[in-house]
Amino acid sequence: MDTTTQLGIAKLLRQVAEYRASALHLSVGNPPILRVDDQLRPLQDEGALTPEKMEKIGLSFLDEEHRAVLQKDKEVVLTYSFEDRARFKVNVFYQKGYLSVSLKYIPPTVPNLRELGLPAITERFTRLKKGLVLVTGPFGSGKSTTLASLIETINQTRSEYIITIEQPVEYVFTNNKSIIEQREVGRDTVSFQKALSSIPQEDVNVVMLSELDDLRVIEFVFTVVESGRLVFLAMNTDSAYKTIEKIINAFDNTKQEQIRLQLADALEGVISQRLLTKVGGGKIAAAEILMPSPAVKSIIKEGSIYQLNTILQTSREEGMISLDRALAELVKAGEVLLEDALYQATDKNGLKMMIRM
Repeated sequence: MDTTTQLGIAKLLRQVAEYRASALHLSVGNPPILRVDDQLRPLQDEGALTPEKMEKIGLSFLDEEHRAVLQKDKEVVLTYSFEDRARFKVNVFYQKGYLSVSLKYIPPTVPNLRELGLPAITERFTRLKKGLVLVTGPFGSGKSTTLASLIETINQTRSEYIITIEQPVEYVFTNNKSIIEQREVGRDTVSFQKALSSIPQEDVNVVMLSELDDLRVIEFVFTVVESGRLVFLAMNTDSAYKTIEKIINAFDNTKQEQIRLQLADALEGVISQRLLTKVGGGKIAAAEILMPSPAVKSIIKEGSIYQLNTILQTSREEGMISLDRALAELVKAGEVLLEDALYQATDKNGLKMMIRM
């Protein structure tokens, strides 16, 4: 990295800290753009980025291995440490033939589940000895932070051997009561599948996997769960119902019955979340929680997945909560604005009724 480029990047990353931004976006023809409390804030004083400048910036984050991935796949995701005091998840990719870069700030410490605004029932998942817990939500919903918080809670309260398989490694853990080994796909292992395949023969208690692109790997996840391990897995889906449906539909008809049975037996819960702007600044999570009640397991085995939404609405005493109910409670508590909750709601009229109750 040449000195001019290095100084320019350092200046931008210091502005991320100054504005308490969650992300920085760099692309040709635009000034650097920060995301602050869900609002995009252009840094007009920096001027528009040229193709030549973006080429230098984009490549400056990459070593030879990452440059080879970029050349092959036209995009690469990695983490970057700035002055040993801040870490970023960096996505370097092409758009309109030019390099672009998006940087997501990774907080230095892992917030606990309560700080995230997640319901108390989620702490139950950290006390499990085996099973599958799915953490889901759309892009930018805080899945990685929730996964990290679940793992850190175990780290602080239990003596376990934990393996994380990530692409890339985001939060960096420090061993407390547990031992945590973090493996990065592409650098420490060739694939999620390869890393998972050896775990049933290893002395591992807990496994955490970042988001999977190929859901067929779920078969290897089931093998790990069936060997008596606890697995946390993130997925890019926007509801508990769609999560279950997506897993089953990833397989052809000849295998779906087997997958339904395995999923019903393995599942210990689904956290499906959104991030909303908190009144007064900052972010708070609204989480839909699906628990593995006998009714839920029966519905999954039978393939009547559409009935899960009804179960969520009527099983609050079993620890379940729908997304709209979670949003309504945040509005009534004065944590988020009604207009922000309505934007995320699945049933806007239903949400309004819950708030009036």
